[in-house]
Amino acid sequence: MSDPLVATLTVAPMAEDVSLTLILTVENTGREQQDLSFADGQRAEFVAVDDEGSEVWRWSDGRMFAMALGRETLAPDESVTYEAEWSSPPAGEYEVTGSLSATDADASATMTVVVPEQG
Repeated sequence: MSDPLVATLTVAPMAEDVSLTLILTVENTGREQQDLSFADGQRAEFVAVDDEGSEVWRWSDGRMFAMALGRETLAPDESVTYEAEWSSPPAGEYEVTGSLSATDADASATMTVVVPEQG
């Protein structure tokens, strides 16, 4: 049986302040509700790697999350969205992955993001 959680990743148009808004949407495509458990306040992770495979940005770096167990429930055909902002990304092409941080379910999506030279 395939996993009923499907993830998509989109990027909002770059703002004038040269930041990217990354949007991870996780949808329950199954016929039963999905209970998602979290070890802390973090619900999603976003990571960018360059064309050499080196990690250049991780959304959670330098962030603190509430140390409390969390739970969310997705009914069939229901989705939840998580956003992250990557401020001042350097120009280049990146593979960006957004993933659910649940301890009992996996959902992730990857896309290529091109950041143009500014100026």
